[in-house]
Amino acid sequence: MIPVSNHLKSAIALLVAVAVLLLAAGPALGQQSQMLDPRVANALLEAYEKIEEDDPQGALQDLNELMADRGEDMKPFDRATVLQIRGTAHINLENIDAALEDYSEALQLNALPVEQQNRLRFNLAQLYFVTEQYERSLEFFEEWMALEDVEITHTTYFMVAAAHYNLEDYRAALEPITQAIETSPEPEQRYYEVKNAVLNNLEMIPERTELLEEMVSIWPDNLTFWRQLSALYSEQQEQYKAFSAIETAYLNGLTEEERDIVLLAQYYSSFSNPHRGAQLLERQMEAGNVERTVDNLKLLSQLWSQAREHEKSIPVLREAARLAEDGELYFRLGQSLMANEDNEGAEAAFENALERGGLDEDTRADAWLLLGNARFNQAGPGDREQRMVAAEAFENAQRFDRTRREANEWRNYISAINQTERRQAQLEQDQEARLAEAARERQLTSCRARQLAGSSLSEECQELLAEENAQQNQPEPETEDEDSEQDQ
Repeated sequence: MIPVSNHLKSAIALLVAVAVLLLAAGPALGQQSQMLDPRVANALLEAYEKIEEDDPQGALQDLNELMADRGEDMKPFDRATVLQIRGTAHINLENIDAALEDYSEALQLNALPVEQQNRLRFNLAQLYFVTEQYERSLEFFEEWMALEDVEITHTTYFMVAAAHYNLEDYRAALEPITQAIETSPEPEQRYYEVKNAVLNNLEMIPERTELLEEMVSIWPDNLTFWRQLSALYSEQQEQYKAFSAIETAYLNGLTEEERDIVLLAQYYSSFSNPHRGAQLLERQMEAGNVERTVDNLKLLSQLWSQAREHEKSIPVLREAARLAEDGELYFRLGQSLMANEDNEGAEAAFENALERGGLDEDTRADAWLLLGNARFNQAGPGDREQRMVAAEAFENAQRFDRTRREANEWRNYISAINQTERRQAQLEQDQEARLAEAARERQLTSCRARQLAGSSLSEECQELLAEENAQQNQPEPETEDEDSEQDQ
């Protein structure tokens, strides 16, 4: 709906001006065609003077009294003239319905000169327009425009177009609004706006695009026009033009609104300049023009990541993950941390992702598998306990079709490592025992040689020989008893 309040004032002003001119010209017209009754003429002159003195209420009162006293007895020309002037007084007082009644009756009397009759038709069209009676307005406009020798101004074309528009007859509105634009001596923004709305409703996208291109050239400071033009380019898959339009608005200082900044940052990303997009978004966040919401932080993190600024991307993603309701962003944080070889941080992120939930099945499977990887990567040589913690994550990953095979391979790998380490430990233990026994034998041989040579023995040799003698003097195990115990 096109508002009429602004049109009302201008239309009323125009009507008043025309009516006053007609009132002033009245006696001359009367002389050419018909003569006013002198008493009516005197009363009209007094009313006219009051209108001139900006006393429409006084003029209306005089005209009401005149109609009450002589209205029924007036000849049609006198009555039509009085009704016309009283209608003007009503307009001055913004009594539009009353003005419509007086003008309509004056026209129906068909007693005024042709020019005034035509002017009444035009005035009625305007009054019906400002009172939003568009069908009646169009009837009088079309009747008036069909007359010969009438000058149709851009204002008239505009009102005709606006009436059709408000009746949702957009096709009928297109021609008059185009005429309004073409006949206007200066570009009128409201004319362009109505045509823009008409073309939008008619879904005439190329024509509307051409119009908006003209509009931004005339009113380059109008952000709404730039936004609409950008949206139209985007709708026609002309993304670079869409980007250029919104960037032009931003660079010209027309906007610091969040929706434009975010859109522009996304365009920078699409056109291979994520670093500039990230800088823009971060700067506007610091300025308070863009809120640090989950979505905005996620976009900023993605832009830094695309720009290979992982050190800047991760803290932003961590902030977004903390604000998010589900674990999706913690999962992405874990991936980023793993790529950055921060396995401890990745482990915590994947655990948070799984604990917070809200992940689809595939992501849950991947989270368990990657959690196992993050834990395994922290295990050093011989760190069986850390590997077993990793194995627990892989065991959970085995529950999903997506990750079952790989998780199995990881668990088998961990099991193989553990077995190898156990065997290695046993081997080392056996070898250590053998080496210890060999050393003992060598020392025992040395002690025996010293004993046989009659040399003095060290305390250590004495203990070693005593231990050896004790072992040799131990009684043999009783075979019968052992068999008995085994039987039991």
